Amino acid sequence: MKARTSDNQPAPQIPRHGALGQWLRDTRGALAIEAVLVLPALLAAFMALLIFYDAFRTQKVNVSAAYTLSDLISRQVAPVTPNYLEGLHNVYDYISRSNHATSLRVSSVYWNVIDEEYQVVWSYATRGGIPLSTARLNESVDRLPVIPRADTAILMETEMHYVPPVTDGLGERIFAHFVVTRPRFAPQIVFEPSTGTQIALTPCQHGHVVCGW
Repeated sequence: MKARTSDNQPAPQIPRHGALGQWLRDTRGALAIEAVLVLPALLAAFMALLIFYDAFRTQKVNVSAAYTLSDLISRQVAPVTPNYLEGLHNVYDYISRSNHATSLRVSSVYWNVIDEEYQVVWSYATRGGIPLSTARLNESVDRLPVIPRADTAILMETEMHYVPPVTDGLGERIFAHFVVTRPRFAPQIVFEPSTGTQIALTPCQHGHVVCGW
């Protein structure tokens, strides 16, 4: 016989899938499971953003420091000395807020109209670094501007050994910058290695070559 029901109450429904269906429709604990699955990906994305932000910030600071130092030395009128350039390296470390190894090299270069190549007038690398040679300079011809006759340019090279806050992913690298600046108030920035020594000049300034303008 069929169960009799009142006009206002429907007949009870019999579960179609039994216990398995109830278990599949149960959503208790879903939030915790989703968190366990998604949290590692979120942490990885956050660490990647942190690493790339710090790397780009450090590179930007290094670029600004290189241009600042290059502009500073381009305004010099008196001869620069090793002590001055070593102090310039300390300024570079202060501006860049470096916690890693850095290097600085300053060179005065010109275009030799006879040999038709760039040549180094003088070069100084701070903290025992290797000065720039003419042969090495001409390996970077595509990065050098056109230098007028009887004129020179200051080449500022900076490097920083960068170690990211988290070593996984990006890894360690060298941030190197190459800045060329024309002296502002004189044809050449003069370098005096020590008191009483001969100051390096271009052939034009020595009078060995008539360069003209």
